[in-house]
Amino acid sequence: MDDRTLSWALTKSMVSEMFSHDPGAKDLTKIQTMVGFYGNDGVCLFKYFIRRTDPQSAFVWSILVLNFICFVLISVCYIYIGILSIRSSVRAGTSGNVERTQQRNRRMNQRIAIIILTDFICWVPFIVICILHYVEVFDATSWYSVLSMVILPINSVINPLLL
Repeated sequence: MDDRTLSWALTKSMVSEMFSHDPGAKDLTKIQTMVGFYGNDGVCLFKYFIRRTDPQSAFVWSILVLNFICFVLISVCYIYIGILSIRSSVRAGTSGNVERTQQRNRRMNQRIAIIILTDFICWVPFIVICILHYVEVFDATSWYSVLSMVILPINSVINPLLL
């Protein structure tokens, strides 16, 4: 490992390669004085679509693994909440309220299933595409804008509407 002094030029070089610069595209950070912090294509997200040669691959994979772990943890918690709700309703239910309680539990479990499904639909395909891009099965660079600006935010928009 070579020792380098951290300079402004080195920092700018690392940042220009770290964020949403598409391989093979003209790197505007080398021509223009200021494109912006996030790179050269207008997508203000970290560059998830990386190749094996990208220096930030360890960081990207740690973020993707963390996202997947969070998805699994959230799913398990929602399922546990649904199970606890059913159990407590069964214990507290009286003969007159059983049907209404079961209907309320059914609605809640449907909402939980929809929340888990929207999380799955938004994040798991994105992670799979990142993996396929990384192992060079196909080049997903052209999909980056659509996935990052349409698909991923859907999860954030839909969840509050479901509750």
